[in-house]
Amino acid sequence: MKVKTVTVGIRSSEDVLAEAAATMKAVATGQTVRPKKRRLFFTSPEALRKFLTPKRIALIQLIRSQKPTSINALAVLAHRDFKRVYEDVQALAETGLVDLSRETGRKVIPSVAEELRLEVVL
Repeated sequence: MKVKTVTVGIRSSEDVLAEAAATMKAVATGQTVRPKKRRLFFTSPEALRKFLTPKRIALIQLIRSQKPTSINALAVLAHRDFKRVYEDVQALAETGLVDLSRETGRKVIPSVAEELRLEVVL
């Protein structure tokens, strides 16, 4: 069973920038910097709620249960406009919550791990 863990948290912009600066300084001085696990931080609980909407959660569930062969097929299953589904799937893919694979031509197939774990860091 494929399991994907994404750490989700609430952090200030200053904290994120400070961590990035520390990482860049370490690289500049020749220190070894290990890649971090997949992390997704928001500046407030409201921003998290705006990103992880009920419609996006429903898309993740549809992808897992119905295994659509394209984003268009997913839009039909969700009874939603293709453009909006495409935008939501792209946003979810950018954060690692959904995987996209390209078949011959322009067809993009969405997929999601059998188990998706979100670790909340406050």
